[in-house]
Formats: sequence, C-alpha cells, structure tokens
Amino acid sequence: MINFKKLSFRFLLLLILIIILPFQVNANTQSKLINQVKIGIRFGDSATPLVSMYSPSGLELGYYIGNEFKSMISFIENEEIIIRKDSYFMEINGTFIEYDFDSQSDSYNTNIQGPIHIQIGDKFDSLDEANSFKKSLPDLMDNTYIVYEDGWRVWIGLYSSYSDAEAAFSNIKALISNAELRIIAKDSKRIQVLNKSGKVLFMYNTSNETYHFRPIPQKDNPSVIQLDGKSFRGTIIINRYLDSDLTVINQLDLEEYLYGVVPREISGDWPLEAQKAQAVAARSYAIVNLNRHKDYGFDLCSTIHCQVYGGYSSENPITRRAVDETKGEVLTYNGKVVTAFYHSNSGGHTEDSESVWSNSLGYLRGVEDPYSIGEPNDKWTKVYTREQIEEILASNGLSVGRLENITVEERSKNGRVLKVVFYGSKGNKTLEKGQIRNIFGYNNIKSTWFDIMSNADSTVKVLSDLNELPQEIRTVNKYIITAEGIKEIELQNKYMDNGNKMKVIPTPTGSDQYLFTGKGWGHGLGMSQWGAKKMAEEGFKYKQILTHYYTGTKIE
Repeated sequence: MINFKKLSFRFLLLLILIIILPFQVNANTQSKLINQVKIGIRFGDSATPLVSMYSPSGLELGYYIGNEFKSMISFIENEEIIIRKDSYFMEINGTFIEYDFDSQSDSYNTNIQGPIHIQIGDKFDSLDEANSFKKSLPDLMDNTYIVYEDGWRVWIGLYSSYSDAEAAFSNIKALISNAELRIIAKDSKRIQVLNKSGKVLFMYNTSNETYHFRPIPQKDNPSVIQLDGKSFRGTIIINRYLDSDLTVINQLDLEEYLYGVVPREISGDWPLEAQKAQAVAARSYAIVNLNRHKDYGFDLCSTIHCQVYGGYSSENPITRRAVDETKGEVLTYNGKVVTAFYHSNSGGHTEDSESVWSNSLGYLRGVEDPYSIGEPNDKWTKVYTREQIEEILASNGLSVGRLENITVEERSKNGRVLKVVFYGSKGNKTLEKGQIRNIFGYNNIKSTWFDIMSNADSTVKVLSDLNELPQEIRTVNKYIITAEGIKEIELQNKYMDNGNKMKVIPTPTGSDQYLFTGKGWGHGLGMSQWGAKKMAEEGFKYKQILTHYYTGTKIE
C-alpha cells in the first residue's frame, strides 16, 4: 500500500531542494546565455551634468520589452542633441555651464535656465495627441515642448524660481484662459533633451523605466552613436541617481563589447594569436564579473578597474577577427569559467594568487615566464628622497616621523614582496602585498617584485666577547671571493640569530635617498600581455598561450 504521507513529504522535500540549490550551468551554456552587457562610461566622480549625442541617421529614444525595442520619439532634424539633467544652467557663448543657484542667485545673472516648468492641459495617452494639442497653441508654439512623465504632457519654460514661474503663469492664463495650468517642481530624476542652440526638444523622467538612445537603423551601416565625439555601438542609457550628475551607460552585445576592449588592453598591431588569447581572457573576465557595478545600474566599467573599453572608436580589423574567431570561447577550470586576470609584464615569473590577495586559486599559480624578459617594463627603477617617502606615508595616515630605514621582511617563493616595514623616529609602519603600490602609485612602484637600496653608509654593533664593549662595523664595502672573482656583499637587511630564529635588525641609516629596483608591471597574476606577444611571435597558438599562463585550464 502506498504511503501518501511519506510520498507527499518526499515530493515537498524535493521541491524545496530544487528551489534552494543553485542552478548549475556548464561553461559553454553560461557564455551562450550572456548576450547583452551594460558598460559604465560615466558614473560617480566621472559623471557630468550634460553630454552631447549624434548619429548620421538621427536618434530615437525608447525602451525594451524583452528583446524588442519600442521607440517613443525620434530626433531626426538636428545634427547634434544635448542631454542634460533638469537643473540650473547658464549659457555662455553657445556653451551651457551648470549654475549653482543656491550660492549665486543674488549675482543678478539673467541668462539662467532652471528646473521649474509649467504644464499646459492634462496628460495624454499618446505622442500624437500631445503634439496635436501643442499645435493648437499657436501663440505659445515656439516655446512649448513634449514631456513623458507618467503619460504624455505639454510643458513650457525653464524657470529658475517659483516667482518667475508664477509671473509666466499669469501671462499664459491671459492668452489661453480655458486651459488648465500647473507649476511643475524640480525633480532629481528628470532629464532634458535640447538642440545645440538650447531649445528644449523633449523631457523624460527615469524613475520607473530604463530608456535607451539609439541610432535610427539603416541597412548596410553599423549602428553607431557618438557620445561627446566618441563612437559606440549599441544604445546609450542616461540615468540619474540621488540628485546626481548623469550616469552614462553603453548597452551592447558581448562580442561587440570585446571589439572595443582587446585593442585597448593590447596593441591592435600585435600578432593575431596574442589578440585571440586576450579576447578569450577578456570574455572570461567579463562573464565572471557581470553586475560588478549593479549599484550604478551596469555590469562593468570602462576603466582599468574592470577592463579598459574604448568603444567603436578603438576597433580595428585584426581585433574584430580575433574576437570573431574565438566567439563564445571561455577559459575554464574544473568546468567553471575563471576570472582571467592579466597584466602588462611578469618580469620573468608570474605569481600565486594568495601572494597578491588571500585566496588560493588553482588556475593562478606562478610559472616561469622567459617570454616577458627583454620586453618593455620587464625592469624598472624609482628613486625617492627620504622627505618624499615621509610625506607619502603621512598623507595616508601612516606617519613614522623621521624615516630611518626600510626593510623587506617577507617575500613570496616567486620573489615578490609580501611585507615591507618603514622604521621611523615615531614608530614603525608595515605594508603588505599590494598596499605599497596602492599608496605609492601603480605607475611608480610598477610591481611588488622589487629590492630597496639606500645611499646610507650602514653600520651595526657586534658583541664578540662578553668582557669587551660591542664593536661597530660597517656593512658596506665588504667583499667575498667567488668563482667569478671578488664581489662586494650587498647587505640591505641585517639579521640577529639567537639560536632559534633569525630576526631583522632595524638599523637607523640616516639615508636621504632610496632606490627601488623592480621587475615587471602589474600584479603578476595570470597572463603577461608582453609575454603573450612574444609567444605568438615565436609561433605559439592562442590556446597554448592561455594554458601556459593559466594552469590546469581548458578553453571551452
């Protein structure tokens, strides 16, 4: 006899497990599921109050329902349009400059455009209805404009104050006494569309929908849109967050995104196999890091924080070929797409992931890299004065007073610095792993694979007999005889051995200059871009390049 209670319980348990357990997809399925990506062009500190846009075929504004684009309004007759936030602006010689109305409102500037408007009539169900009503206002025709804000509307004016709007309200009422009028307050989500002369063409609100600008499609021509003179494929989204400046997002196909990434990460003149390797690495990185900037409404940014992206303006034929010939391919480890980190030059050996961050990743193991040696940035030097280092430390809340010595106290098995200590008259400060590059600058300390030398004439005191005073000895100009001849001993760090362990002796040096000599440029994880170039020149294929730098991986 069937026990329906047990059967029902098992069915319920199975249903709960299906809901709770994450759905697993293999690498090929995952890459195929990713179609469109959103790339942040301007956001946060790089956001601006206005941008310009242009397309030879004209522009249209709309939204997507699934994969279908729904056009709302077109801008055909104007060569260039200006998109700006609904705020205070002043026009100077044809240029619009944002105006701080709260602090400058008493400066008697009369050429101010503001975020207060007057609505004429009620809302309409369609653009055609709103346009028909607009045309029925001949005395106001040149100054009215269409708005979409919870319905189609007709507004007038860019007033900087309520008193200005109230004065205009009375004048409009005298012209069209039977029309319903309403003053519209400033809204931090509202956006204006203007022509170059500053005439309002349209306004819309970004509160409840994501709107896209795109070129009006034409046969046999790529859909390219210019943003402040720089060309992009796909669509442009303009958003505002919390009364901010404009957040500008480029939405496009993943493969087309890679067209604009590969030539910005490596030179478009490099061998095809190196570019294929970069394309697969960049595609893998993008897929794993989707939604990295979800708080701003996009997936990846266009800077080195994610991957450098230059849009259509950066593309070249070899780049497109490299992307096309590796379409959909990703780098996997144990069946999962990997975060394929890469860097400029390894200096001769890549690094283990835990020596840069904290996690140990099987596909990011340090490997010998003779292909990077002799290429640009395989070696570097940087000189700092004592005062410069003191200032850099102090400006980052790490003051040590007068700097007395710098010692490298720990290295990875591959040679990169894990811990460096700055000794000073007011205490010591320790920096670990990538902290020193972050504080001193990534273009100054190009990698953590470095040595530090000073111009000091260092001495230590040695106690050789308990019945005598310690003797001071110099640690420079000491020599040893080797098979290659007589060589000077380099004693950067001094150690004390108590029979159990050795400890660095922080010896005040009085140095006024410190020389950093290093190898490579970047964090040292994964693929060396200059090494990949050299491998391609020597006849290696892109899959060989990738599996050399990413241990235990497959291309799927």
